[in-house]
Amino acid sequence: MNQGHPFSSTVAAMRGMRRASSAPIVWAAFVILLASAFGFAPAALAASPATTIDFSTVSQGAFDQSFFKHEGIVFTEGSFVGFVQGRNALIGPIAGNVRGGFTNLSAQVAPAFSGTQSYTLAAFKEGEQIASTSMTVTQPSGGSGYFTISVDTLPGEADSFSLTSTQFEFGVSSIAFSRD
Repeated sequence: MNQGHPFSSTVAAMRGMRRASSAPIVWAAFVILLASAFGFAPAALAASPATTIDFSTVSQGAFDQSFFKHEGIVFTEGSFVGFVQGRNALIGPIAGNVRGGFTNLSAQVAPAFSGTQSYTLAAFKEGEQIASTSMTVTQPSGGSGYFTISVDTLPGEADSFSLTSTQFEFGVSSIAFSRD
């Protein structure tokens, strides 16, 4: 090596350096992957968009309870789609299982007849009720449209739900659920 060259000390210093290792990056990626596999993913990665089940896509008449299986829901109660207050609606009471569970669930509901009745939307985990919401609605003659009933900010992830009323049939035009 020519000691008189202006870059000779830089070249000599570079020869003495170790190559940078990619091991820290590989380990960091492995730790993130492992944490995700065991449910320790950051909240931004764990949340999923809401899934909406819309009964306007179903013909009126007998209802195949597994019609929305690909969307993650199989109904265990509710077997007829009728026309309630201008919309196709699953006639209640209804119940169902949600594949992958949910932390929020809401339903668009309308009474089939005029009068006052109470509605209860309940969320279950392995058959045990973990949350419920009740509403009393007075339906005037001629109808007043749909309202929303929901269970949200559950104490844990639920895997099934039921929606019941105290007196007469009602229609459910859509159901939305998500996981936070």
